[in-house]
Amino acid sequence: MATSARSPSSDLQDQRKTGGRTKSPAPFFCAASPIGGHMAENRNIADEAARLLGAGAVERAVELVSGAARRGDADALNELALWHVYGSPLRRDFGLARLFFGRAGEAGHKGAAVTHAVFVALGAGADPDWSAALALLRSAAGDDPAAARQLTIIDAMALDKDGRPLSLPGAIRCAASPDVQCYSALFSPDECMHLMALSEPLLVPSIVVDSRTGRQSPNPVRTSFGAVLGPIQQDLVVHALNLRIAAATQTSVDQGEPLVVLRYEPGQQYRAHHDGLPGEPNQRGRTVIAYLNADYIGGETSFSAADMAIKGRQGDAISFANTLPDGRIDERSRHAGQPVLSGSKWVCTRWIRNERFDPWGLRTPSPHVRAR
Repeated sequence: MATSARSPSSDLQDQRKTGGRTKSPAPFFCAASPIGGHMAENRNIADEAARLLGAGAVERAVELVSGAARRGDADALNELALWHVYGSPLRRDFGLARLFFGRAGEAGHKGAAVTHAVFVALGAGADPDWSAALALLRSAAGDDPAAARQLTIIDAMALDKDGRPLSLPGAIRCAASPDVQCYSALFSPDECMHLMALSEPLLVPSIVVDSRTGRQSPNPVRTSFGAVLGPIQQDLVVHALNLRIAAATQTSVDQGEPLVVLRYEPGQQYRAHHDGLPGEPNQRGRTVIAYLNADYIGGETSFSAADMAIKGRQGDAISFANTLPDGRIDERSRHAGQPVLSGSKWVCTRWIRNERFDPWGLRTPSPHVRAR
């Protein structure tokens, strides 16, 4: 899909004509983190724009950033891309975000170059194209050590032209009720280490938010640290792993929620729960948990209904059904992450919906993100 770059000032004027500003960033963009794990080389323009926005000087902020972008400033181009992803202070437009990430990367912004590759792979703003995304990553790897590390991991994968795995480890049925499948070495050690390194600067304590007041409080069920690797936080390695999870579970990658990485310290746990969402029409049909390390004591994943506790080796994974054939939540899928006794336990979780799920944090599918 071809997209023309309109003036950011025109976007702001359009918003005023249509009754005000657009919505705030969706929940998956809440982490204040650098794109793709990269810190911008010069944050002066972004910092000043943030100050102006905080003071209510929206038009001045837009003019500041758009003016610098017209002069080819990489940070300003990246900031425009972010604004078009967030939908504030400019309208949400993934086509323009993709365009500006690309231009920022060409101007020398390393994080934007990686994010541009992710947008191309996901099909955000245009058709998905794994081969083109990989070519962009190869180009970025020439002067970006982080991109080069990603490329090394991807080159070690056996993938088809669309980034899907050519082979998979066989699944063993560990329990029948609930239905639990076990996979040996679904991820490689390098892939596990990459996920931990990518997530560590993004980790925050697990919280719950009161839907009425917005007040945050510690999660009484899960006492871990977590990071959500949504489209903005992930890289091509994460996307390839999401494709592998989809292939292993015989689902579409578009059904998966963003990958969540969790770290448990001694004494932390995930008390007994099920992953189903009461009243949700697009239910979490399956859960996948991959074990990213093994040098800890305790922390088993236990299923009381099956009288079973699992502690995977690094790279092992389990998949289990959360619902019955009639769509009701299977109470026998209730499980727990037992308290860690020593060391740090790292896992990643991907909840897979019964139908396509919009990874951008919207409740309904976005027309900007095309299905594969």
